[in-house]
Amino acid sequence: MSRKRALKAMNLEFTDRVPCQEWIDHPEFIKKITGIDPFEQPTEAVVEILKALDVDWYVGIPEKARKFKDGETSKTEEGIKYTEWGFTGSQWEDEHVFKDEEEVLSYNPFEDTSGRVRIVTEKYRRERIDDCLKGQPLVGDSTLVTGLYYTTLFQSFILAFGWELFLVTARLEPERFKRTIELFTQFSIKNVEEWVAADTEVIFCHDDLSLSRGLVFPKEWYTENIFPNYERIFDPIKKAGKKLIFVSDGNYSSLIDDLFAIGVDGLIVDNYVDMEPVINKYGKRKVICGNVDSRILTEGSMEDVRKEVKRCMDLGKKYPGYFIRAAGDLPHNIPLQNIECYFDSCRELGTR
Repeated sequence: MSRKRALKAMNLEFTDRVPCQEWIDHPEFIKKITGIDPFEQPTEAVVEILKALDVDWYVGIPEKARKFKDGETSKTEEGIKYTEWGFTGSQWEDEHVFKDEEEVLSYNPFEDTSGRVRIVTEKYRRERIDDCLKGQPLVGDSTLVTGLYYTTLFQSFILAFGWELFLVTARLEPERFKRTIELFTQFSIKNVEEWVAADTEVIFCHDDLSLSRGLVFPKEWYTENIFPNYERIFDPIKKAGKKLIFVSDGNYSSLIDDLFAIGVDGLIVDNYVDMEPVINKYGKRKVICGNVDSRILTEGSMEDVRKEVKRCMDLGKKYPGYFIRAAGDLPHNIPLQNIECYFDSCRELGTR
């Protein structure tokens, strides 16, 4: 009944062991544990691995696998590009329709009826909500399936305009770019209202606010342009009484106080964040998830893996809302013995 364990932890109730939130994209490991080839039966394979490993919280159950040829690292399907990543592939976009800052500044997502930008289409939004709603019945009470609202605000600019044009426009035309921020804020509020209307207990929001070295903009830029709009975007979630969990890649340590101040119930922290001061400050009243360095799982020894799990458990185990998680996911390039050691260590060291 891992779903119940996840929900208890999100409500800051101690559970029999530290719950886990993972993304498992390791076909060799999954096939060894379940006997199912995830390239042939991805949905069935993931459902069974979640049950076998007693995984508490998962984002979504894949319906399709993508097999890459030897030497092939990327491919395009239906106009969408994928990088080799386990058996599902990592979706990405490197071609954008905007040529310059003026095109960015004149764009209105509400007027984009042709789907010029894919992330503002009804199809894009509904697919993600539907994936969440379809996933929970497949796993029943074995796992909590939340889905992921990927384009909360900052991420919208990255995916719509590309990193370079987004950064250049925001930097060169800060006042005019506020109109763009406002339009995407209104669009995000509309998206969030649809998530809230769906039969979900937890809303999981994502924005990549930082890189491994730290913030992309000075902190003052986020304070002025992002957080006041986050409050508006998250307001329907708070009014509905649903849990709000937030995730960003990279080191966003300097924004953590601000995120909690506007009502976020929990954070997934990357391995680039020093978790100790965060969890010591917020562990009794907020959900903290993650911090296991996937590079250690990939490049280290089994003893290194065990030490990394112990480090996180020593920090988080004494707090009711801590979830362990490999911050860089669990993809195909982790040595088989290391991913086995990871789950064995989580079970052993996570028992309360």
